[in-house]
Amino acid sequence: MFAVLSVSISAQFWAPQNAVFIKTFSSKKSSSVVNGDYSKQSSTISYLIDRCGLSSKDAISISKKVTIKSPQNSDLVLELLKKYGFTDANIHKLITRWPNVLLSSPEKTLLPKLHFFHSIGVPVDVLAKILSSYPTILHRSLENYLIPLYDYLKALVQTDKRVVNMFKHAPKAFARGWPREIPANIAILRQQGIPESSIISLIAFQPSFLLISTEKLDSYINRAAEMGFDRSKVTFICAIQVFAGMSESTLKHKMEVYRRCGWSESDIHLAFSKYPFCMKLSEKKIMDNMDFLVNDFGYKPGAVARRPVLLGLDLDKRIKPRFLVARILNEKGLLKKKISAATFLKLSEEKFLERYVVNYQEDVPELLDIYRGKLSVSEMEFRISARRTIP
Repeated sequence: MFAVLSVSISAQFWAPQNAVFIKTFSSKKSSSVVNGDYSKQSSTISYLIDRCGLSSKDAISISKKVTIKSPQNSDLVLELLKKYGFTDANIHKLITRWPNVLLSSPEKTLLPKLHFFHSIGVPVDVLAKILSSYPTILHRSLENYLIPLYDYLKALVQTDKRVVNMFKHAPKAFARGWPREIPANIAILRQQGIPESSIISLIAFQPSFLLISTEKLDSYINRAAEMGFDRSKVTFICAIQVFAGMSESTLKHKMEVYRRCGWSESDIHLAFSKYPFCMKLSEKKIMDNMDFLVNDFGYKPGAVARRPVLLGLDLDKRIKPRFLVARILNEKGLLKKKISAATFLKLSEEKFLERYVVNYQEDVPELLDIYRGKLSVSEMEFRISARRTIP
């Protein structure tokens, strides 16, 4: 095993205390591959196998692209990566995609960027995953590219948390050259009268959308406007996201699925205008939720179209358990006034538990266990019967 070498860098730039420290890669015999045509690269191949954990095949391939003349420097690179949460798999992927990382200066090239991303709140596991997939980020200039891009995005979305979310969902914006589409597309959205709050929401939660061409964005905006969407409402942004993320044939197919569920053309238009993301739901989810809402809840298909957000709820974790609670409370005569099924299903978890479970615990002690799937209705009825018969 090789001795662990330390990097001579100021303390403020060291890896975070909670960074994942990975065990040193185990050595593997590599003498069988370092002969013949590979004699000139034998030390590089040996290093890639022994220190980096690469297979013989990968090591031979990578040795044609890079020659490790200073194992000490490469050792420092590996140690630094491991201190910032890179797993064996992350390092293997990074070296495969960017072999020259082993020749980089750990102090001047890598550490400032790793420290920068950690300082704005990127979790170490997320950082390792993204950088190993998009190593171009590591050889972008920190001062001339990454920090200016961060400053620009921070000014738009206002918090580091949202910038980190953008980094998670649109790492290409950090890997490629300055993404000209972002300011151009933001300018178009503003010119079209889209509220700043909607633009911020779009940037923060679906940043990859802003990397599309300005021509396509214009066409999506025009289509949403032609369909009657109000630019001042968030549904306008949702509609253009649907257009951007779905082909015309897929959109037509989803409409056909809704027709099979009993929706008329006006139902489809109404549902889409209220909840554009209903078109992004899978066919199975649409069919399963519609079947339960119509056949078990008693809704008419048209009534579901007026409340399309119900189709996006989780059937097994939300709709069915709440339906069961409502049925039990209703059968016991505990619900004194009629409640809207849509309101009942859309309540936050905290409010639902408070109003319809905790509030009735004295009347139905088993209600919470039933809601969480720990107890069946038959088991509850057996317990109630037992309590009544035991003297």
